[in-house]
Amino acid sequence: MAIKQKEEIQQSKLKYILTKEYKWENLLLGLLAIVAMVLSVMILTGNLTIDPTFPVLGTSPGDKIFASVLLGVSLFGLVLVLYPFFAPAWPEMKKISWPKWKVFLENALKVLFFTAFLTLVLYFFDMAVIGLFQRIQG
Repeated sequence: MAIKQKEEIQQSKLKYILTKEYKWENLLLGLLAIVAMVLSVMILTGNLTIDPTFPVLGTSPGDKIFASVLLGVSLFGLVLVLYPFFAPAWPEMKKISWPKWKVFLENALKVLFFTAFLTLVLYFFDMAVIGLFQRIQG
């Protein structure tokens, strides 16, 4: 009895490198995207200025153009980081049977009333404890 061997499919090295997930690359890309976004918003709002003697970027429209491009690139990087987390969720969202508007409204009102009631209970408990401590202190 002969054992059949599986034929190995050759994959290009470029495709392997591009599809292989590295442990920390998404975290690093997300961190860099957030830092770039903050810097670009600070330049656009005027909280951070570029030295006027700096070539190209120091001129008046150059800094705003640079900040706008940096903001676009950082938003694209953030989408690349967040996409793998949300991509598997979309098919699952289609499987959910969502409640009708009336049921949703009833449940939302129940949650709001319970939250308000719990807030009042905790507020009065806090006032009672503060009053007790003030009596103890004299």
